[in-house]
Amino acid sequence: MFNNPGSTSDYDEQQALPSDVSGPANLILIMGRALLTLGSPAHRLEAALSGVAERLGLSAQFFSTPTAMMAALGDGHRQQTYLIRVNQAGTDFSRLTDIIDIVEEVGLGSGNPALAAEQVTHILNRKPLYSAWLSFLAYVMIGMPTALMLGGGWNEAILAGVAGAVVGMLAVMTTQFTSIDRLFVPLSATTVSLITFGWCGWHTETAVMPATMAGMIALIPGLGLTIATRELSTGHLVSGSSRLAGVMLVFATLIFGLALGGTIAQTVVGPLSEYVPTAVATEYQLLAALVATMGFVLLFNAYLRDWLWIFLAVIVAWYSAMAGKIMLDVPLGAFAGGLVVGLVGNLYARWTGRPSSVLHTPGLLLLVPGSVGFRSLNDLLNSDVVSGIETGFLAVLTAVALTTGMIVASVLVTPKNEL
Repeated sequence: MFNNPGSTSDYDEQQALPSDVSGPANLILIMGRALLTLGSPAHRLEAALSGVAERLGLSAQFFSTPTAMMAALGDGHRQQTYLIRVNQAGTDFSRLTDIIDIVEEVGLGSGNPALAAEQVTHILNRKPLYSAWLSFLAYVMIGMPTALMLGGGWNEAILAGVAGAVVGMLAVMTTQFTSIDRLFVPLSATTVSLITFGWCGWHTETAVMPATMAGMIALIPGLGLTIATRELSTGHLVSGSSRLAGVMLVFATLIFGLALGGTIAQTVVGPLSEYVPTAVATEYQLLAALVATMGFVLLFNAYLRDWLWIFLAVIVAWYSAMAGKIMLDVPLGAFAGGLVVGLVGNLYARWTGRPSSVLHTPGLLLLVPGSVGFRSLNDLLNSDVVSGIETGFLAVLTAVALTTGMIVASVLVTPKNEL
């Protein structure tokens, strides 16, 4: 999962619709495009649009995938079907929150469809809340504390910060030069592994994997794996399968970059010796969680008013998962973490009316099975087939456990909205 900071799309051009589309239908299509562009999962997007269509008196059916949506409006021979194709713009909580406010107004009958459509278009066209360079800083602010939370020490945290800075710099560069945008993930993985493997070969008292994993945490699509599992479990088979295929491709690309950079680095510095870092004290981990929270606020373009809630999500996600892992096992620990994060996010949505994903996304980012799947593909690349298959199965089981925890949380506390 990752954001390209400052990325924008020509939404005005994309919003062009047939001239015979009515006001309510036009609003449905524009809202669908907006939510799809911001990465809403199929089950949430279709539920939200169905609710708005019902309130506007429209008979509507929806079918969505990660990059396209079909909307069938009307009944019988009067039914018209529209196809919407988008390029996802990455997670943007400020835009999503403002769009949810409009959805709520329309759902309550207090919103004008034509005005609401203009407002949604304006929200998508506006500039990101934070500059590209603040988003660059976010990668550093997430990488360093994550290394500490993964059990690393100060050496690993500093190295992860450098790796995060490299990823952030490449993200800014690929935003400016769209011709190399598709190379962002493999180029980042290769460069990060060159730095981390090379440094650990020279400074043997630094553990390479915590630093590497933390530096690339924003690139590892573990959240996408969890969302794909959720879509499959809710019956959205096409969307879930296509998202899962995309996740596996990103995993493979990351592993290729890791292998390429690691091989080049070890050719120069020689094979790395295994080093077990000393974890920092608990109070430093709490401080690390606070720094990571501000990084999430910048990376996901969240409003500053939500930083305390996001901090709460990070804390409860991490420590509930650790407690569950100690008392139970890795998958059951993931279930406990997913359940608690789901409950907190749903309560937040009910109390504030804002989207629950503002808390779910950063909380799950620290719980997702991306690192496990990452190690699985790395084992397979190193011809350790048995270990790779075992670790891969554990990654899938962890994703299922997280999804189950989130579903149980939605049953116990139904969110005010499904976004």
